Amino acid sequence: MKKTAAILLLWACKGLTPSYAQVITLNFREAITTGIENSKQLSVSRHRIDEALAQAEQAKDASLPTAKISAGYSHALLPTQTFYLPSATSDPQKMNLPFDNPLYQASVGISQPVFEGHHLRYARESSNLLLQISKLNAAMDKEEVTFTIIQSYINYYKLIQNQTILHLNLKDIENKLTEIKKYEAQGLATRNDVLRFELEKSKMALEDIALKKNRKIVNYNLDILLGLPDSTIIEEEGMDYRLNGNIPLETYLALAFENRKELSALQFQSKIADIGIKDTQDEKLPVVNAGGNLYFINPSKNILPKNGSYLAPFIVGVNVGWDISSLYKNKNKLAQAKLRKQEIEDRDELLKDQIKTEVHQNYLQYQQALDKIHVLQVAIVQAGENERITESRFQNNLATTTERIDAQTLLYQARINLELAKSDATLAYYTLLKSTGHIAL
Repeated sequence: MKKTAAILLLWACKGLTPSYAQVITLNFREAITTGIENSKQLSVSRHRIDEALAQAEQAKDASLPTAKISAGYSHALLPTQTFYLPSATSDPQKMNLPFDNPLYQASVGISQPVFEGHHLRYARESSNLLLQISKLNAAMDKEEVTFTIIQSYINYYKLIQNQTILHLNLKDIENKLTEIKKYEAQGLATRNDVLRFELEKSKMALEDIALKKNRKIVNYNLDILLGLPDSTIIEEEGMDYRLNGNIPLETYLALAFENRKELSALQFQSKIADIGIKDTQDEKLPVVNAGGNLYFINPSKNILPKNGSYLAPFIVGVNVGWDISSLYKNKNKLAQAKLRKQEIEDRDELLKDQIKTEVHQNYLQYQQALDKIHVLQVAIVQAGENERITESRFQNNLATTTERIDAQTLLYQARINLELAKSDATLAYYTLLKSTGHIAL
């Protein structure tokens, strides 16, 4: 909590000290927590869930009564005010109409679906399933963000470890350079021996410059990923290596079939397809609506007419509609809905095969990374023993300066290779967990 508060304070002070590089220490878990809290991608995912939730509520609103109100004013001018009403039994009856004819009208209507062929219920069920799919997508986005942070943090850690080992070896070279200069002054070593160590020191210094540049690049990218000010210098707090390869492949496969969000999403899509089939079948059913309408008709100049000079009928009724063309028109539509269902089932089988292949490949890569560590652990012991023997031989003038530096270089490279292999194995472990659908920290 203290580190989280410090991070938030650091973020708040970004605009106050843009040129001052803040230094914070983050361990593996803190980096993941910070990145998830500040992730813009996860913020977008949350908005998508809220949007799906709003659509689900809209589906519920569709079953509520519909109410409409309207009002209008019309004005007609009749150039001819005389009208003869035809009659079948007598002469036409003469009617005198006014020249100025205003009309005020208003209506209020309420309609409630009584039976709509289950369309509204299917819409609610589909929207709820879509909401679940949006939550699964958000969970997958969180897994992706988590893995990206893990990957970036491990790469940053590898750079730091490389620098640390380089500095240790550079210090060792400097000590041996001091020693060889003393030998030169005593006539026990040549100038060429001194130059050989100085050349090795310069080579390591150049490598250190390249590592510093790469560290700044990776540090900056990690700042952006974690949502920190881009001037922040991140100090790692160690890596919890994951080097346990005793869990069998079948366990990871079972976890993948249980946790992969894509499989769950396809199950929801299959249910939506089932609803689509039922909805298409129900299009053959009639629709029943009940409602009422209140009308106000005022054919006078007065907005508030006198009693008996306006009409205000109230109509209540039930409306039954049946599109009989759906009996022969929706055959192909129903066939399309069934094909969509079959497609989802085929995609489910294809995805399961892809998951098997992915988990199997990542499992073998993890095992290979562990095997590489075992070999490098032996190699570093051998390199250390070789460096010790070569140093002893050099002290007794039985080995050349080149042989001495080569032995030191082999030990240096073995140390680097071992640390990088441990980091690579840890990354391979989390890659394997990602393919199972759940990254357990």
